[in-house]
Amino acid sequence: MSRHRNKLFVIIALLAQPLCGTSATLPSSAESYVSQAARVRQSADRPWAPEAGQLGNLRHLQITAPDCVIRIVSGTENRVFPGSRGVIVVERSRVLDADPNEQPAPRDVVLAIDRVHACPGLGSCGVSITSATSAPSIGGAVCFTVQLATAHDLLLGGDDLSVLVDRVRQPALRIKVNPSYRMQMWLEQVDIGLLSIDVNAAAHIGGNGQIDFLQAGSSSGGSTMFLQDFHAHNIGVSTTTTGTHWAIRIDADTKAVYYQPARAPGAIAENYGIEVDGPINRLDVPVGRVDPYPLREVTRIATRVLRDDVIAHAGPAPQLPPSDPALPSAKVAAAALPIDSRERVAQVVARYLPPSIRITNIALWKQGGRLEGIAPDAAMAHDVVRLLTNSGEFTYVSGGGSIPRDGGHAFSTQLSFACDAPGQLSTCPAGHPMSPDRYSYVQISDAINVMLGPTVTVRDLRRTDDAFELKAVAPNEAEARAALQRLGQRTDFLRVSISGYGPSRSGAATDINATLKLICAVPPKPDGICTAQSAPP
Repeated sequence: MSRHRNKLFVIIALLAQPLCGTSATLPSSAESYVSQAARVRQSADRPWAPEAGQLGNLRHLQITAPDCVIRIVSGTENRVFPGSRGVIVVERSRVLDADPNEQPAPRDVVLAIDRVHACPGLGSCGVSITSATSAPSIGGAVCFTVQLATAHDLLLGGDDLSVLVDRVRQPALRIKVNPSYRMQMWLEQVDIGLLSIDVNAAAHIGGNGQIDFLQAGSSSGGSTMFLQDFHAHNIGVSTTTTGTHWAIRIDADTKAVYYQPARAPGAIAENYGIEVDGPINRLDVPVGRVDPYPLREVTRIATRVLRDDVIAHAGPAPQLPPSDPALPSAKVAAAALPIDSRERVAQVVARYLPPSIRITNIALWKQGGRLEGIAPDAAMAHDVVRLLTNSGEFTYVSGGGSIPRDGGHAFSTQLSFACDAPGQLSTCPAGHPMSPDRYSYVQISDAINVMLGPTVTVRDLRRTDDAFELKAVAPNEAEARAALQRLGQRTDFLRVSISGYGPSRSGAATDINATLKLICAVPPKPDGICTAQSAPP
């Protein structure tokens, strides 16, 4: 399993490079489509009534249906409609979820044709098992039809299973095929941001439609992967065994990668064949050796036979009962989503960088993240830290190195935020209503006076670049220590860089000297990394 995960990670990393051209914001990626799918799922609370075939906010779906034909379509609800067979619905436990309290509750569901396949082993029946006896039956040749609105993980299994994925529109759909015998699947006129197909069986798979990121992996030498009718911007193919029959299309705007981890030398590479409809020399093979050659007519014919066979078995598309009109489709919901945190950071960063710098990735963690990009030259890459520091959007910026890559110089910069996550409330105080875009001397002076307390008198406060030199006097040493302690506790606005105290010349009081650094160079902007507080300090 770890080899499997490593293989897919490498594909994602290879495909995460930006397409040609300058971009002011974050380019699409496999990760962004998965994030979008999750946010579409969380955007509405869909009905959960398994006895009526309503599958709630479906996240992961497993279908186990030997000797069956299954049709999968898009819709505004996640539903199952019995056809020639009944349907058993099993809800899986969420005990291992990263956020078991997520709302609306995501549903991980198994659909099977009987209880034997729904619960194949002890303890495999999840938290509930329900027969969808009240679900509308649509008859026809298929065992059942599944309507997807939000599920982005699909696990298929069953000997002689035939699946038609019919005109599905989704941000992301990751399909895994369990060990099965004579399983086949066709994806007809799909429109998917990230389509991932991972096969661990002698399956026959093909399809057509529009894809942004197409990832395909095989660990079965008896598989055929007829992917040449997909128009994809990014293709990643990986195999851990010889014998898989691969075919892909490389269009003018396609970036294609074949990752062959076995690194087979010499003649063995001929067993890692792949047919290409398009320029073979644009197939990137970063690891190992493979044997690419032009798409053959016999493969075109075999692809048509597979398509015709799956569609014929599925029969005419049924007329499904209407869903709740208030629920949006996945495409509509995705279009209405606010920008996510990574995109928010990318848009803010882009304001302060020259348009010739391409942002390629944003990684986030609590109170910070990492910016990656490509600058046209080393000097401009090194200047990113200065430009972002001067923006005032970040409490700390570090980095500065670069390496030649992708026709420019790649850089990585660490960013620190004044909030836990982009879009959350900033720890930096708001600006004064009369000057909301900067902190005035009076505002900073007032804040320092409040922190020092009423017994301490400020004698001098001078600004030097991003620091303030403070001279004050306290009635005694204890009051001086307490005042400096209060200054040190206010880490959201100013931090104490250097401080000290001692007897005054007269000996009747205690002098305080401190250098205070501004953590927040400028007040938070309404459309910045963090949102502004409602009132100044």
